[in-house]
Amino acid sequence: MKTRDIVIGLVIVVLLGGIFYWRRVKTQVPKEELKVPQTLSIQDQIEEKFNLKLPEDVEKAELKDVSGGSSSGIATRKFENQTFSHTVLADLPDPEQGKFYEGWLTKGEEGKEGFSIVSTGRMRQAKGGWLLELQTKTNYTDYKNVVVTLEEKVDKIPEKHILEGSF
Repeated sequence: MKTRDIVIGLVIVVLLGGIFYWRRVKTQVPKEELKVPQTLSIQDQIEEKFNLKLPEDVEKAELKDVSGGSSSGIATRKFENQTFSHTVLADLPDPEQGKFYEGWLTKGEEGKEGFSIVSTGRMRQAKGGWLLELQTKTNYTDYKNVVVTLEEKVDKIPEKHILEGSF
């Protein structure tokens, strides 16, 4: 047997092996790609629910449910031209008859010296969710915490905390 015959035999075996492998790979059903479900951020969920886009030039705070439910919200604030603007958009269930949602801004730690709380008003239904808008000449940018409560009566003491977040 000559070297030439051995080389030709090896080339034929390699070609046949390549053809066999290529046909096998080509006929295999491709494996499905694993798809991870996309989870939207609270901001994305609120923007989708209210069908709006939050401005980029405001501070934002995500509000999370602290009552054991699945509610959520987003708060914004901005101090510009001597005006403090504050908005809360929330996905909340309708309250029972005679109850309402109220927004609050707080600074400091509750129960400690320097703690202060300011009501930002009642929330109202809007675009399938709950909305609170505040514009004032008072600068509340040092109030870092946002709270949404469920209230039964009008007073200056928050009742049941539903949503909380911080700037």
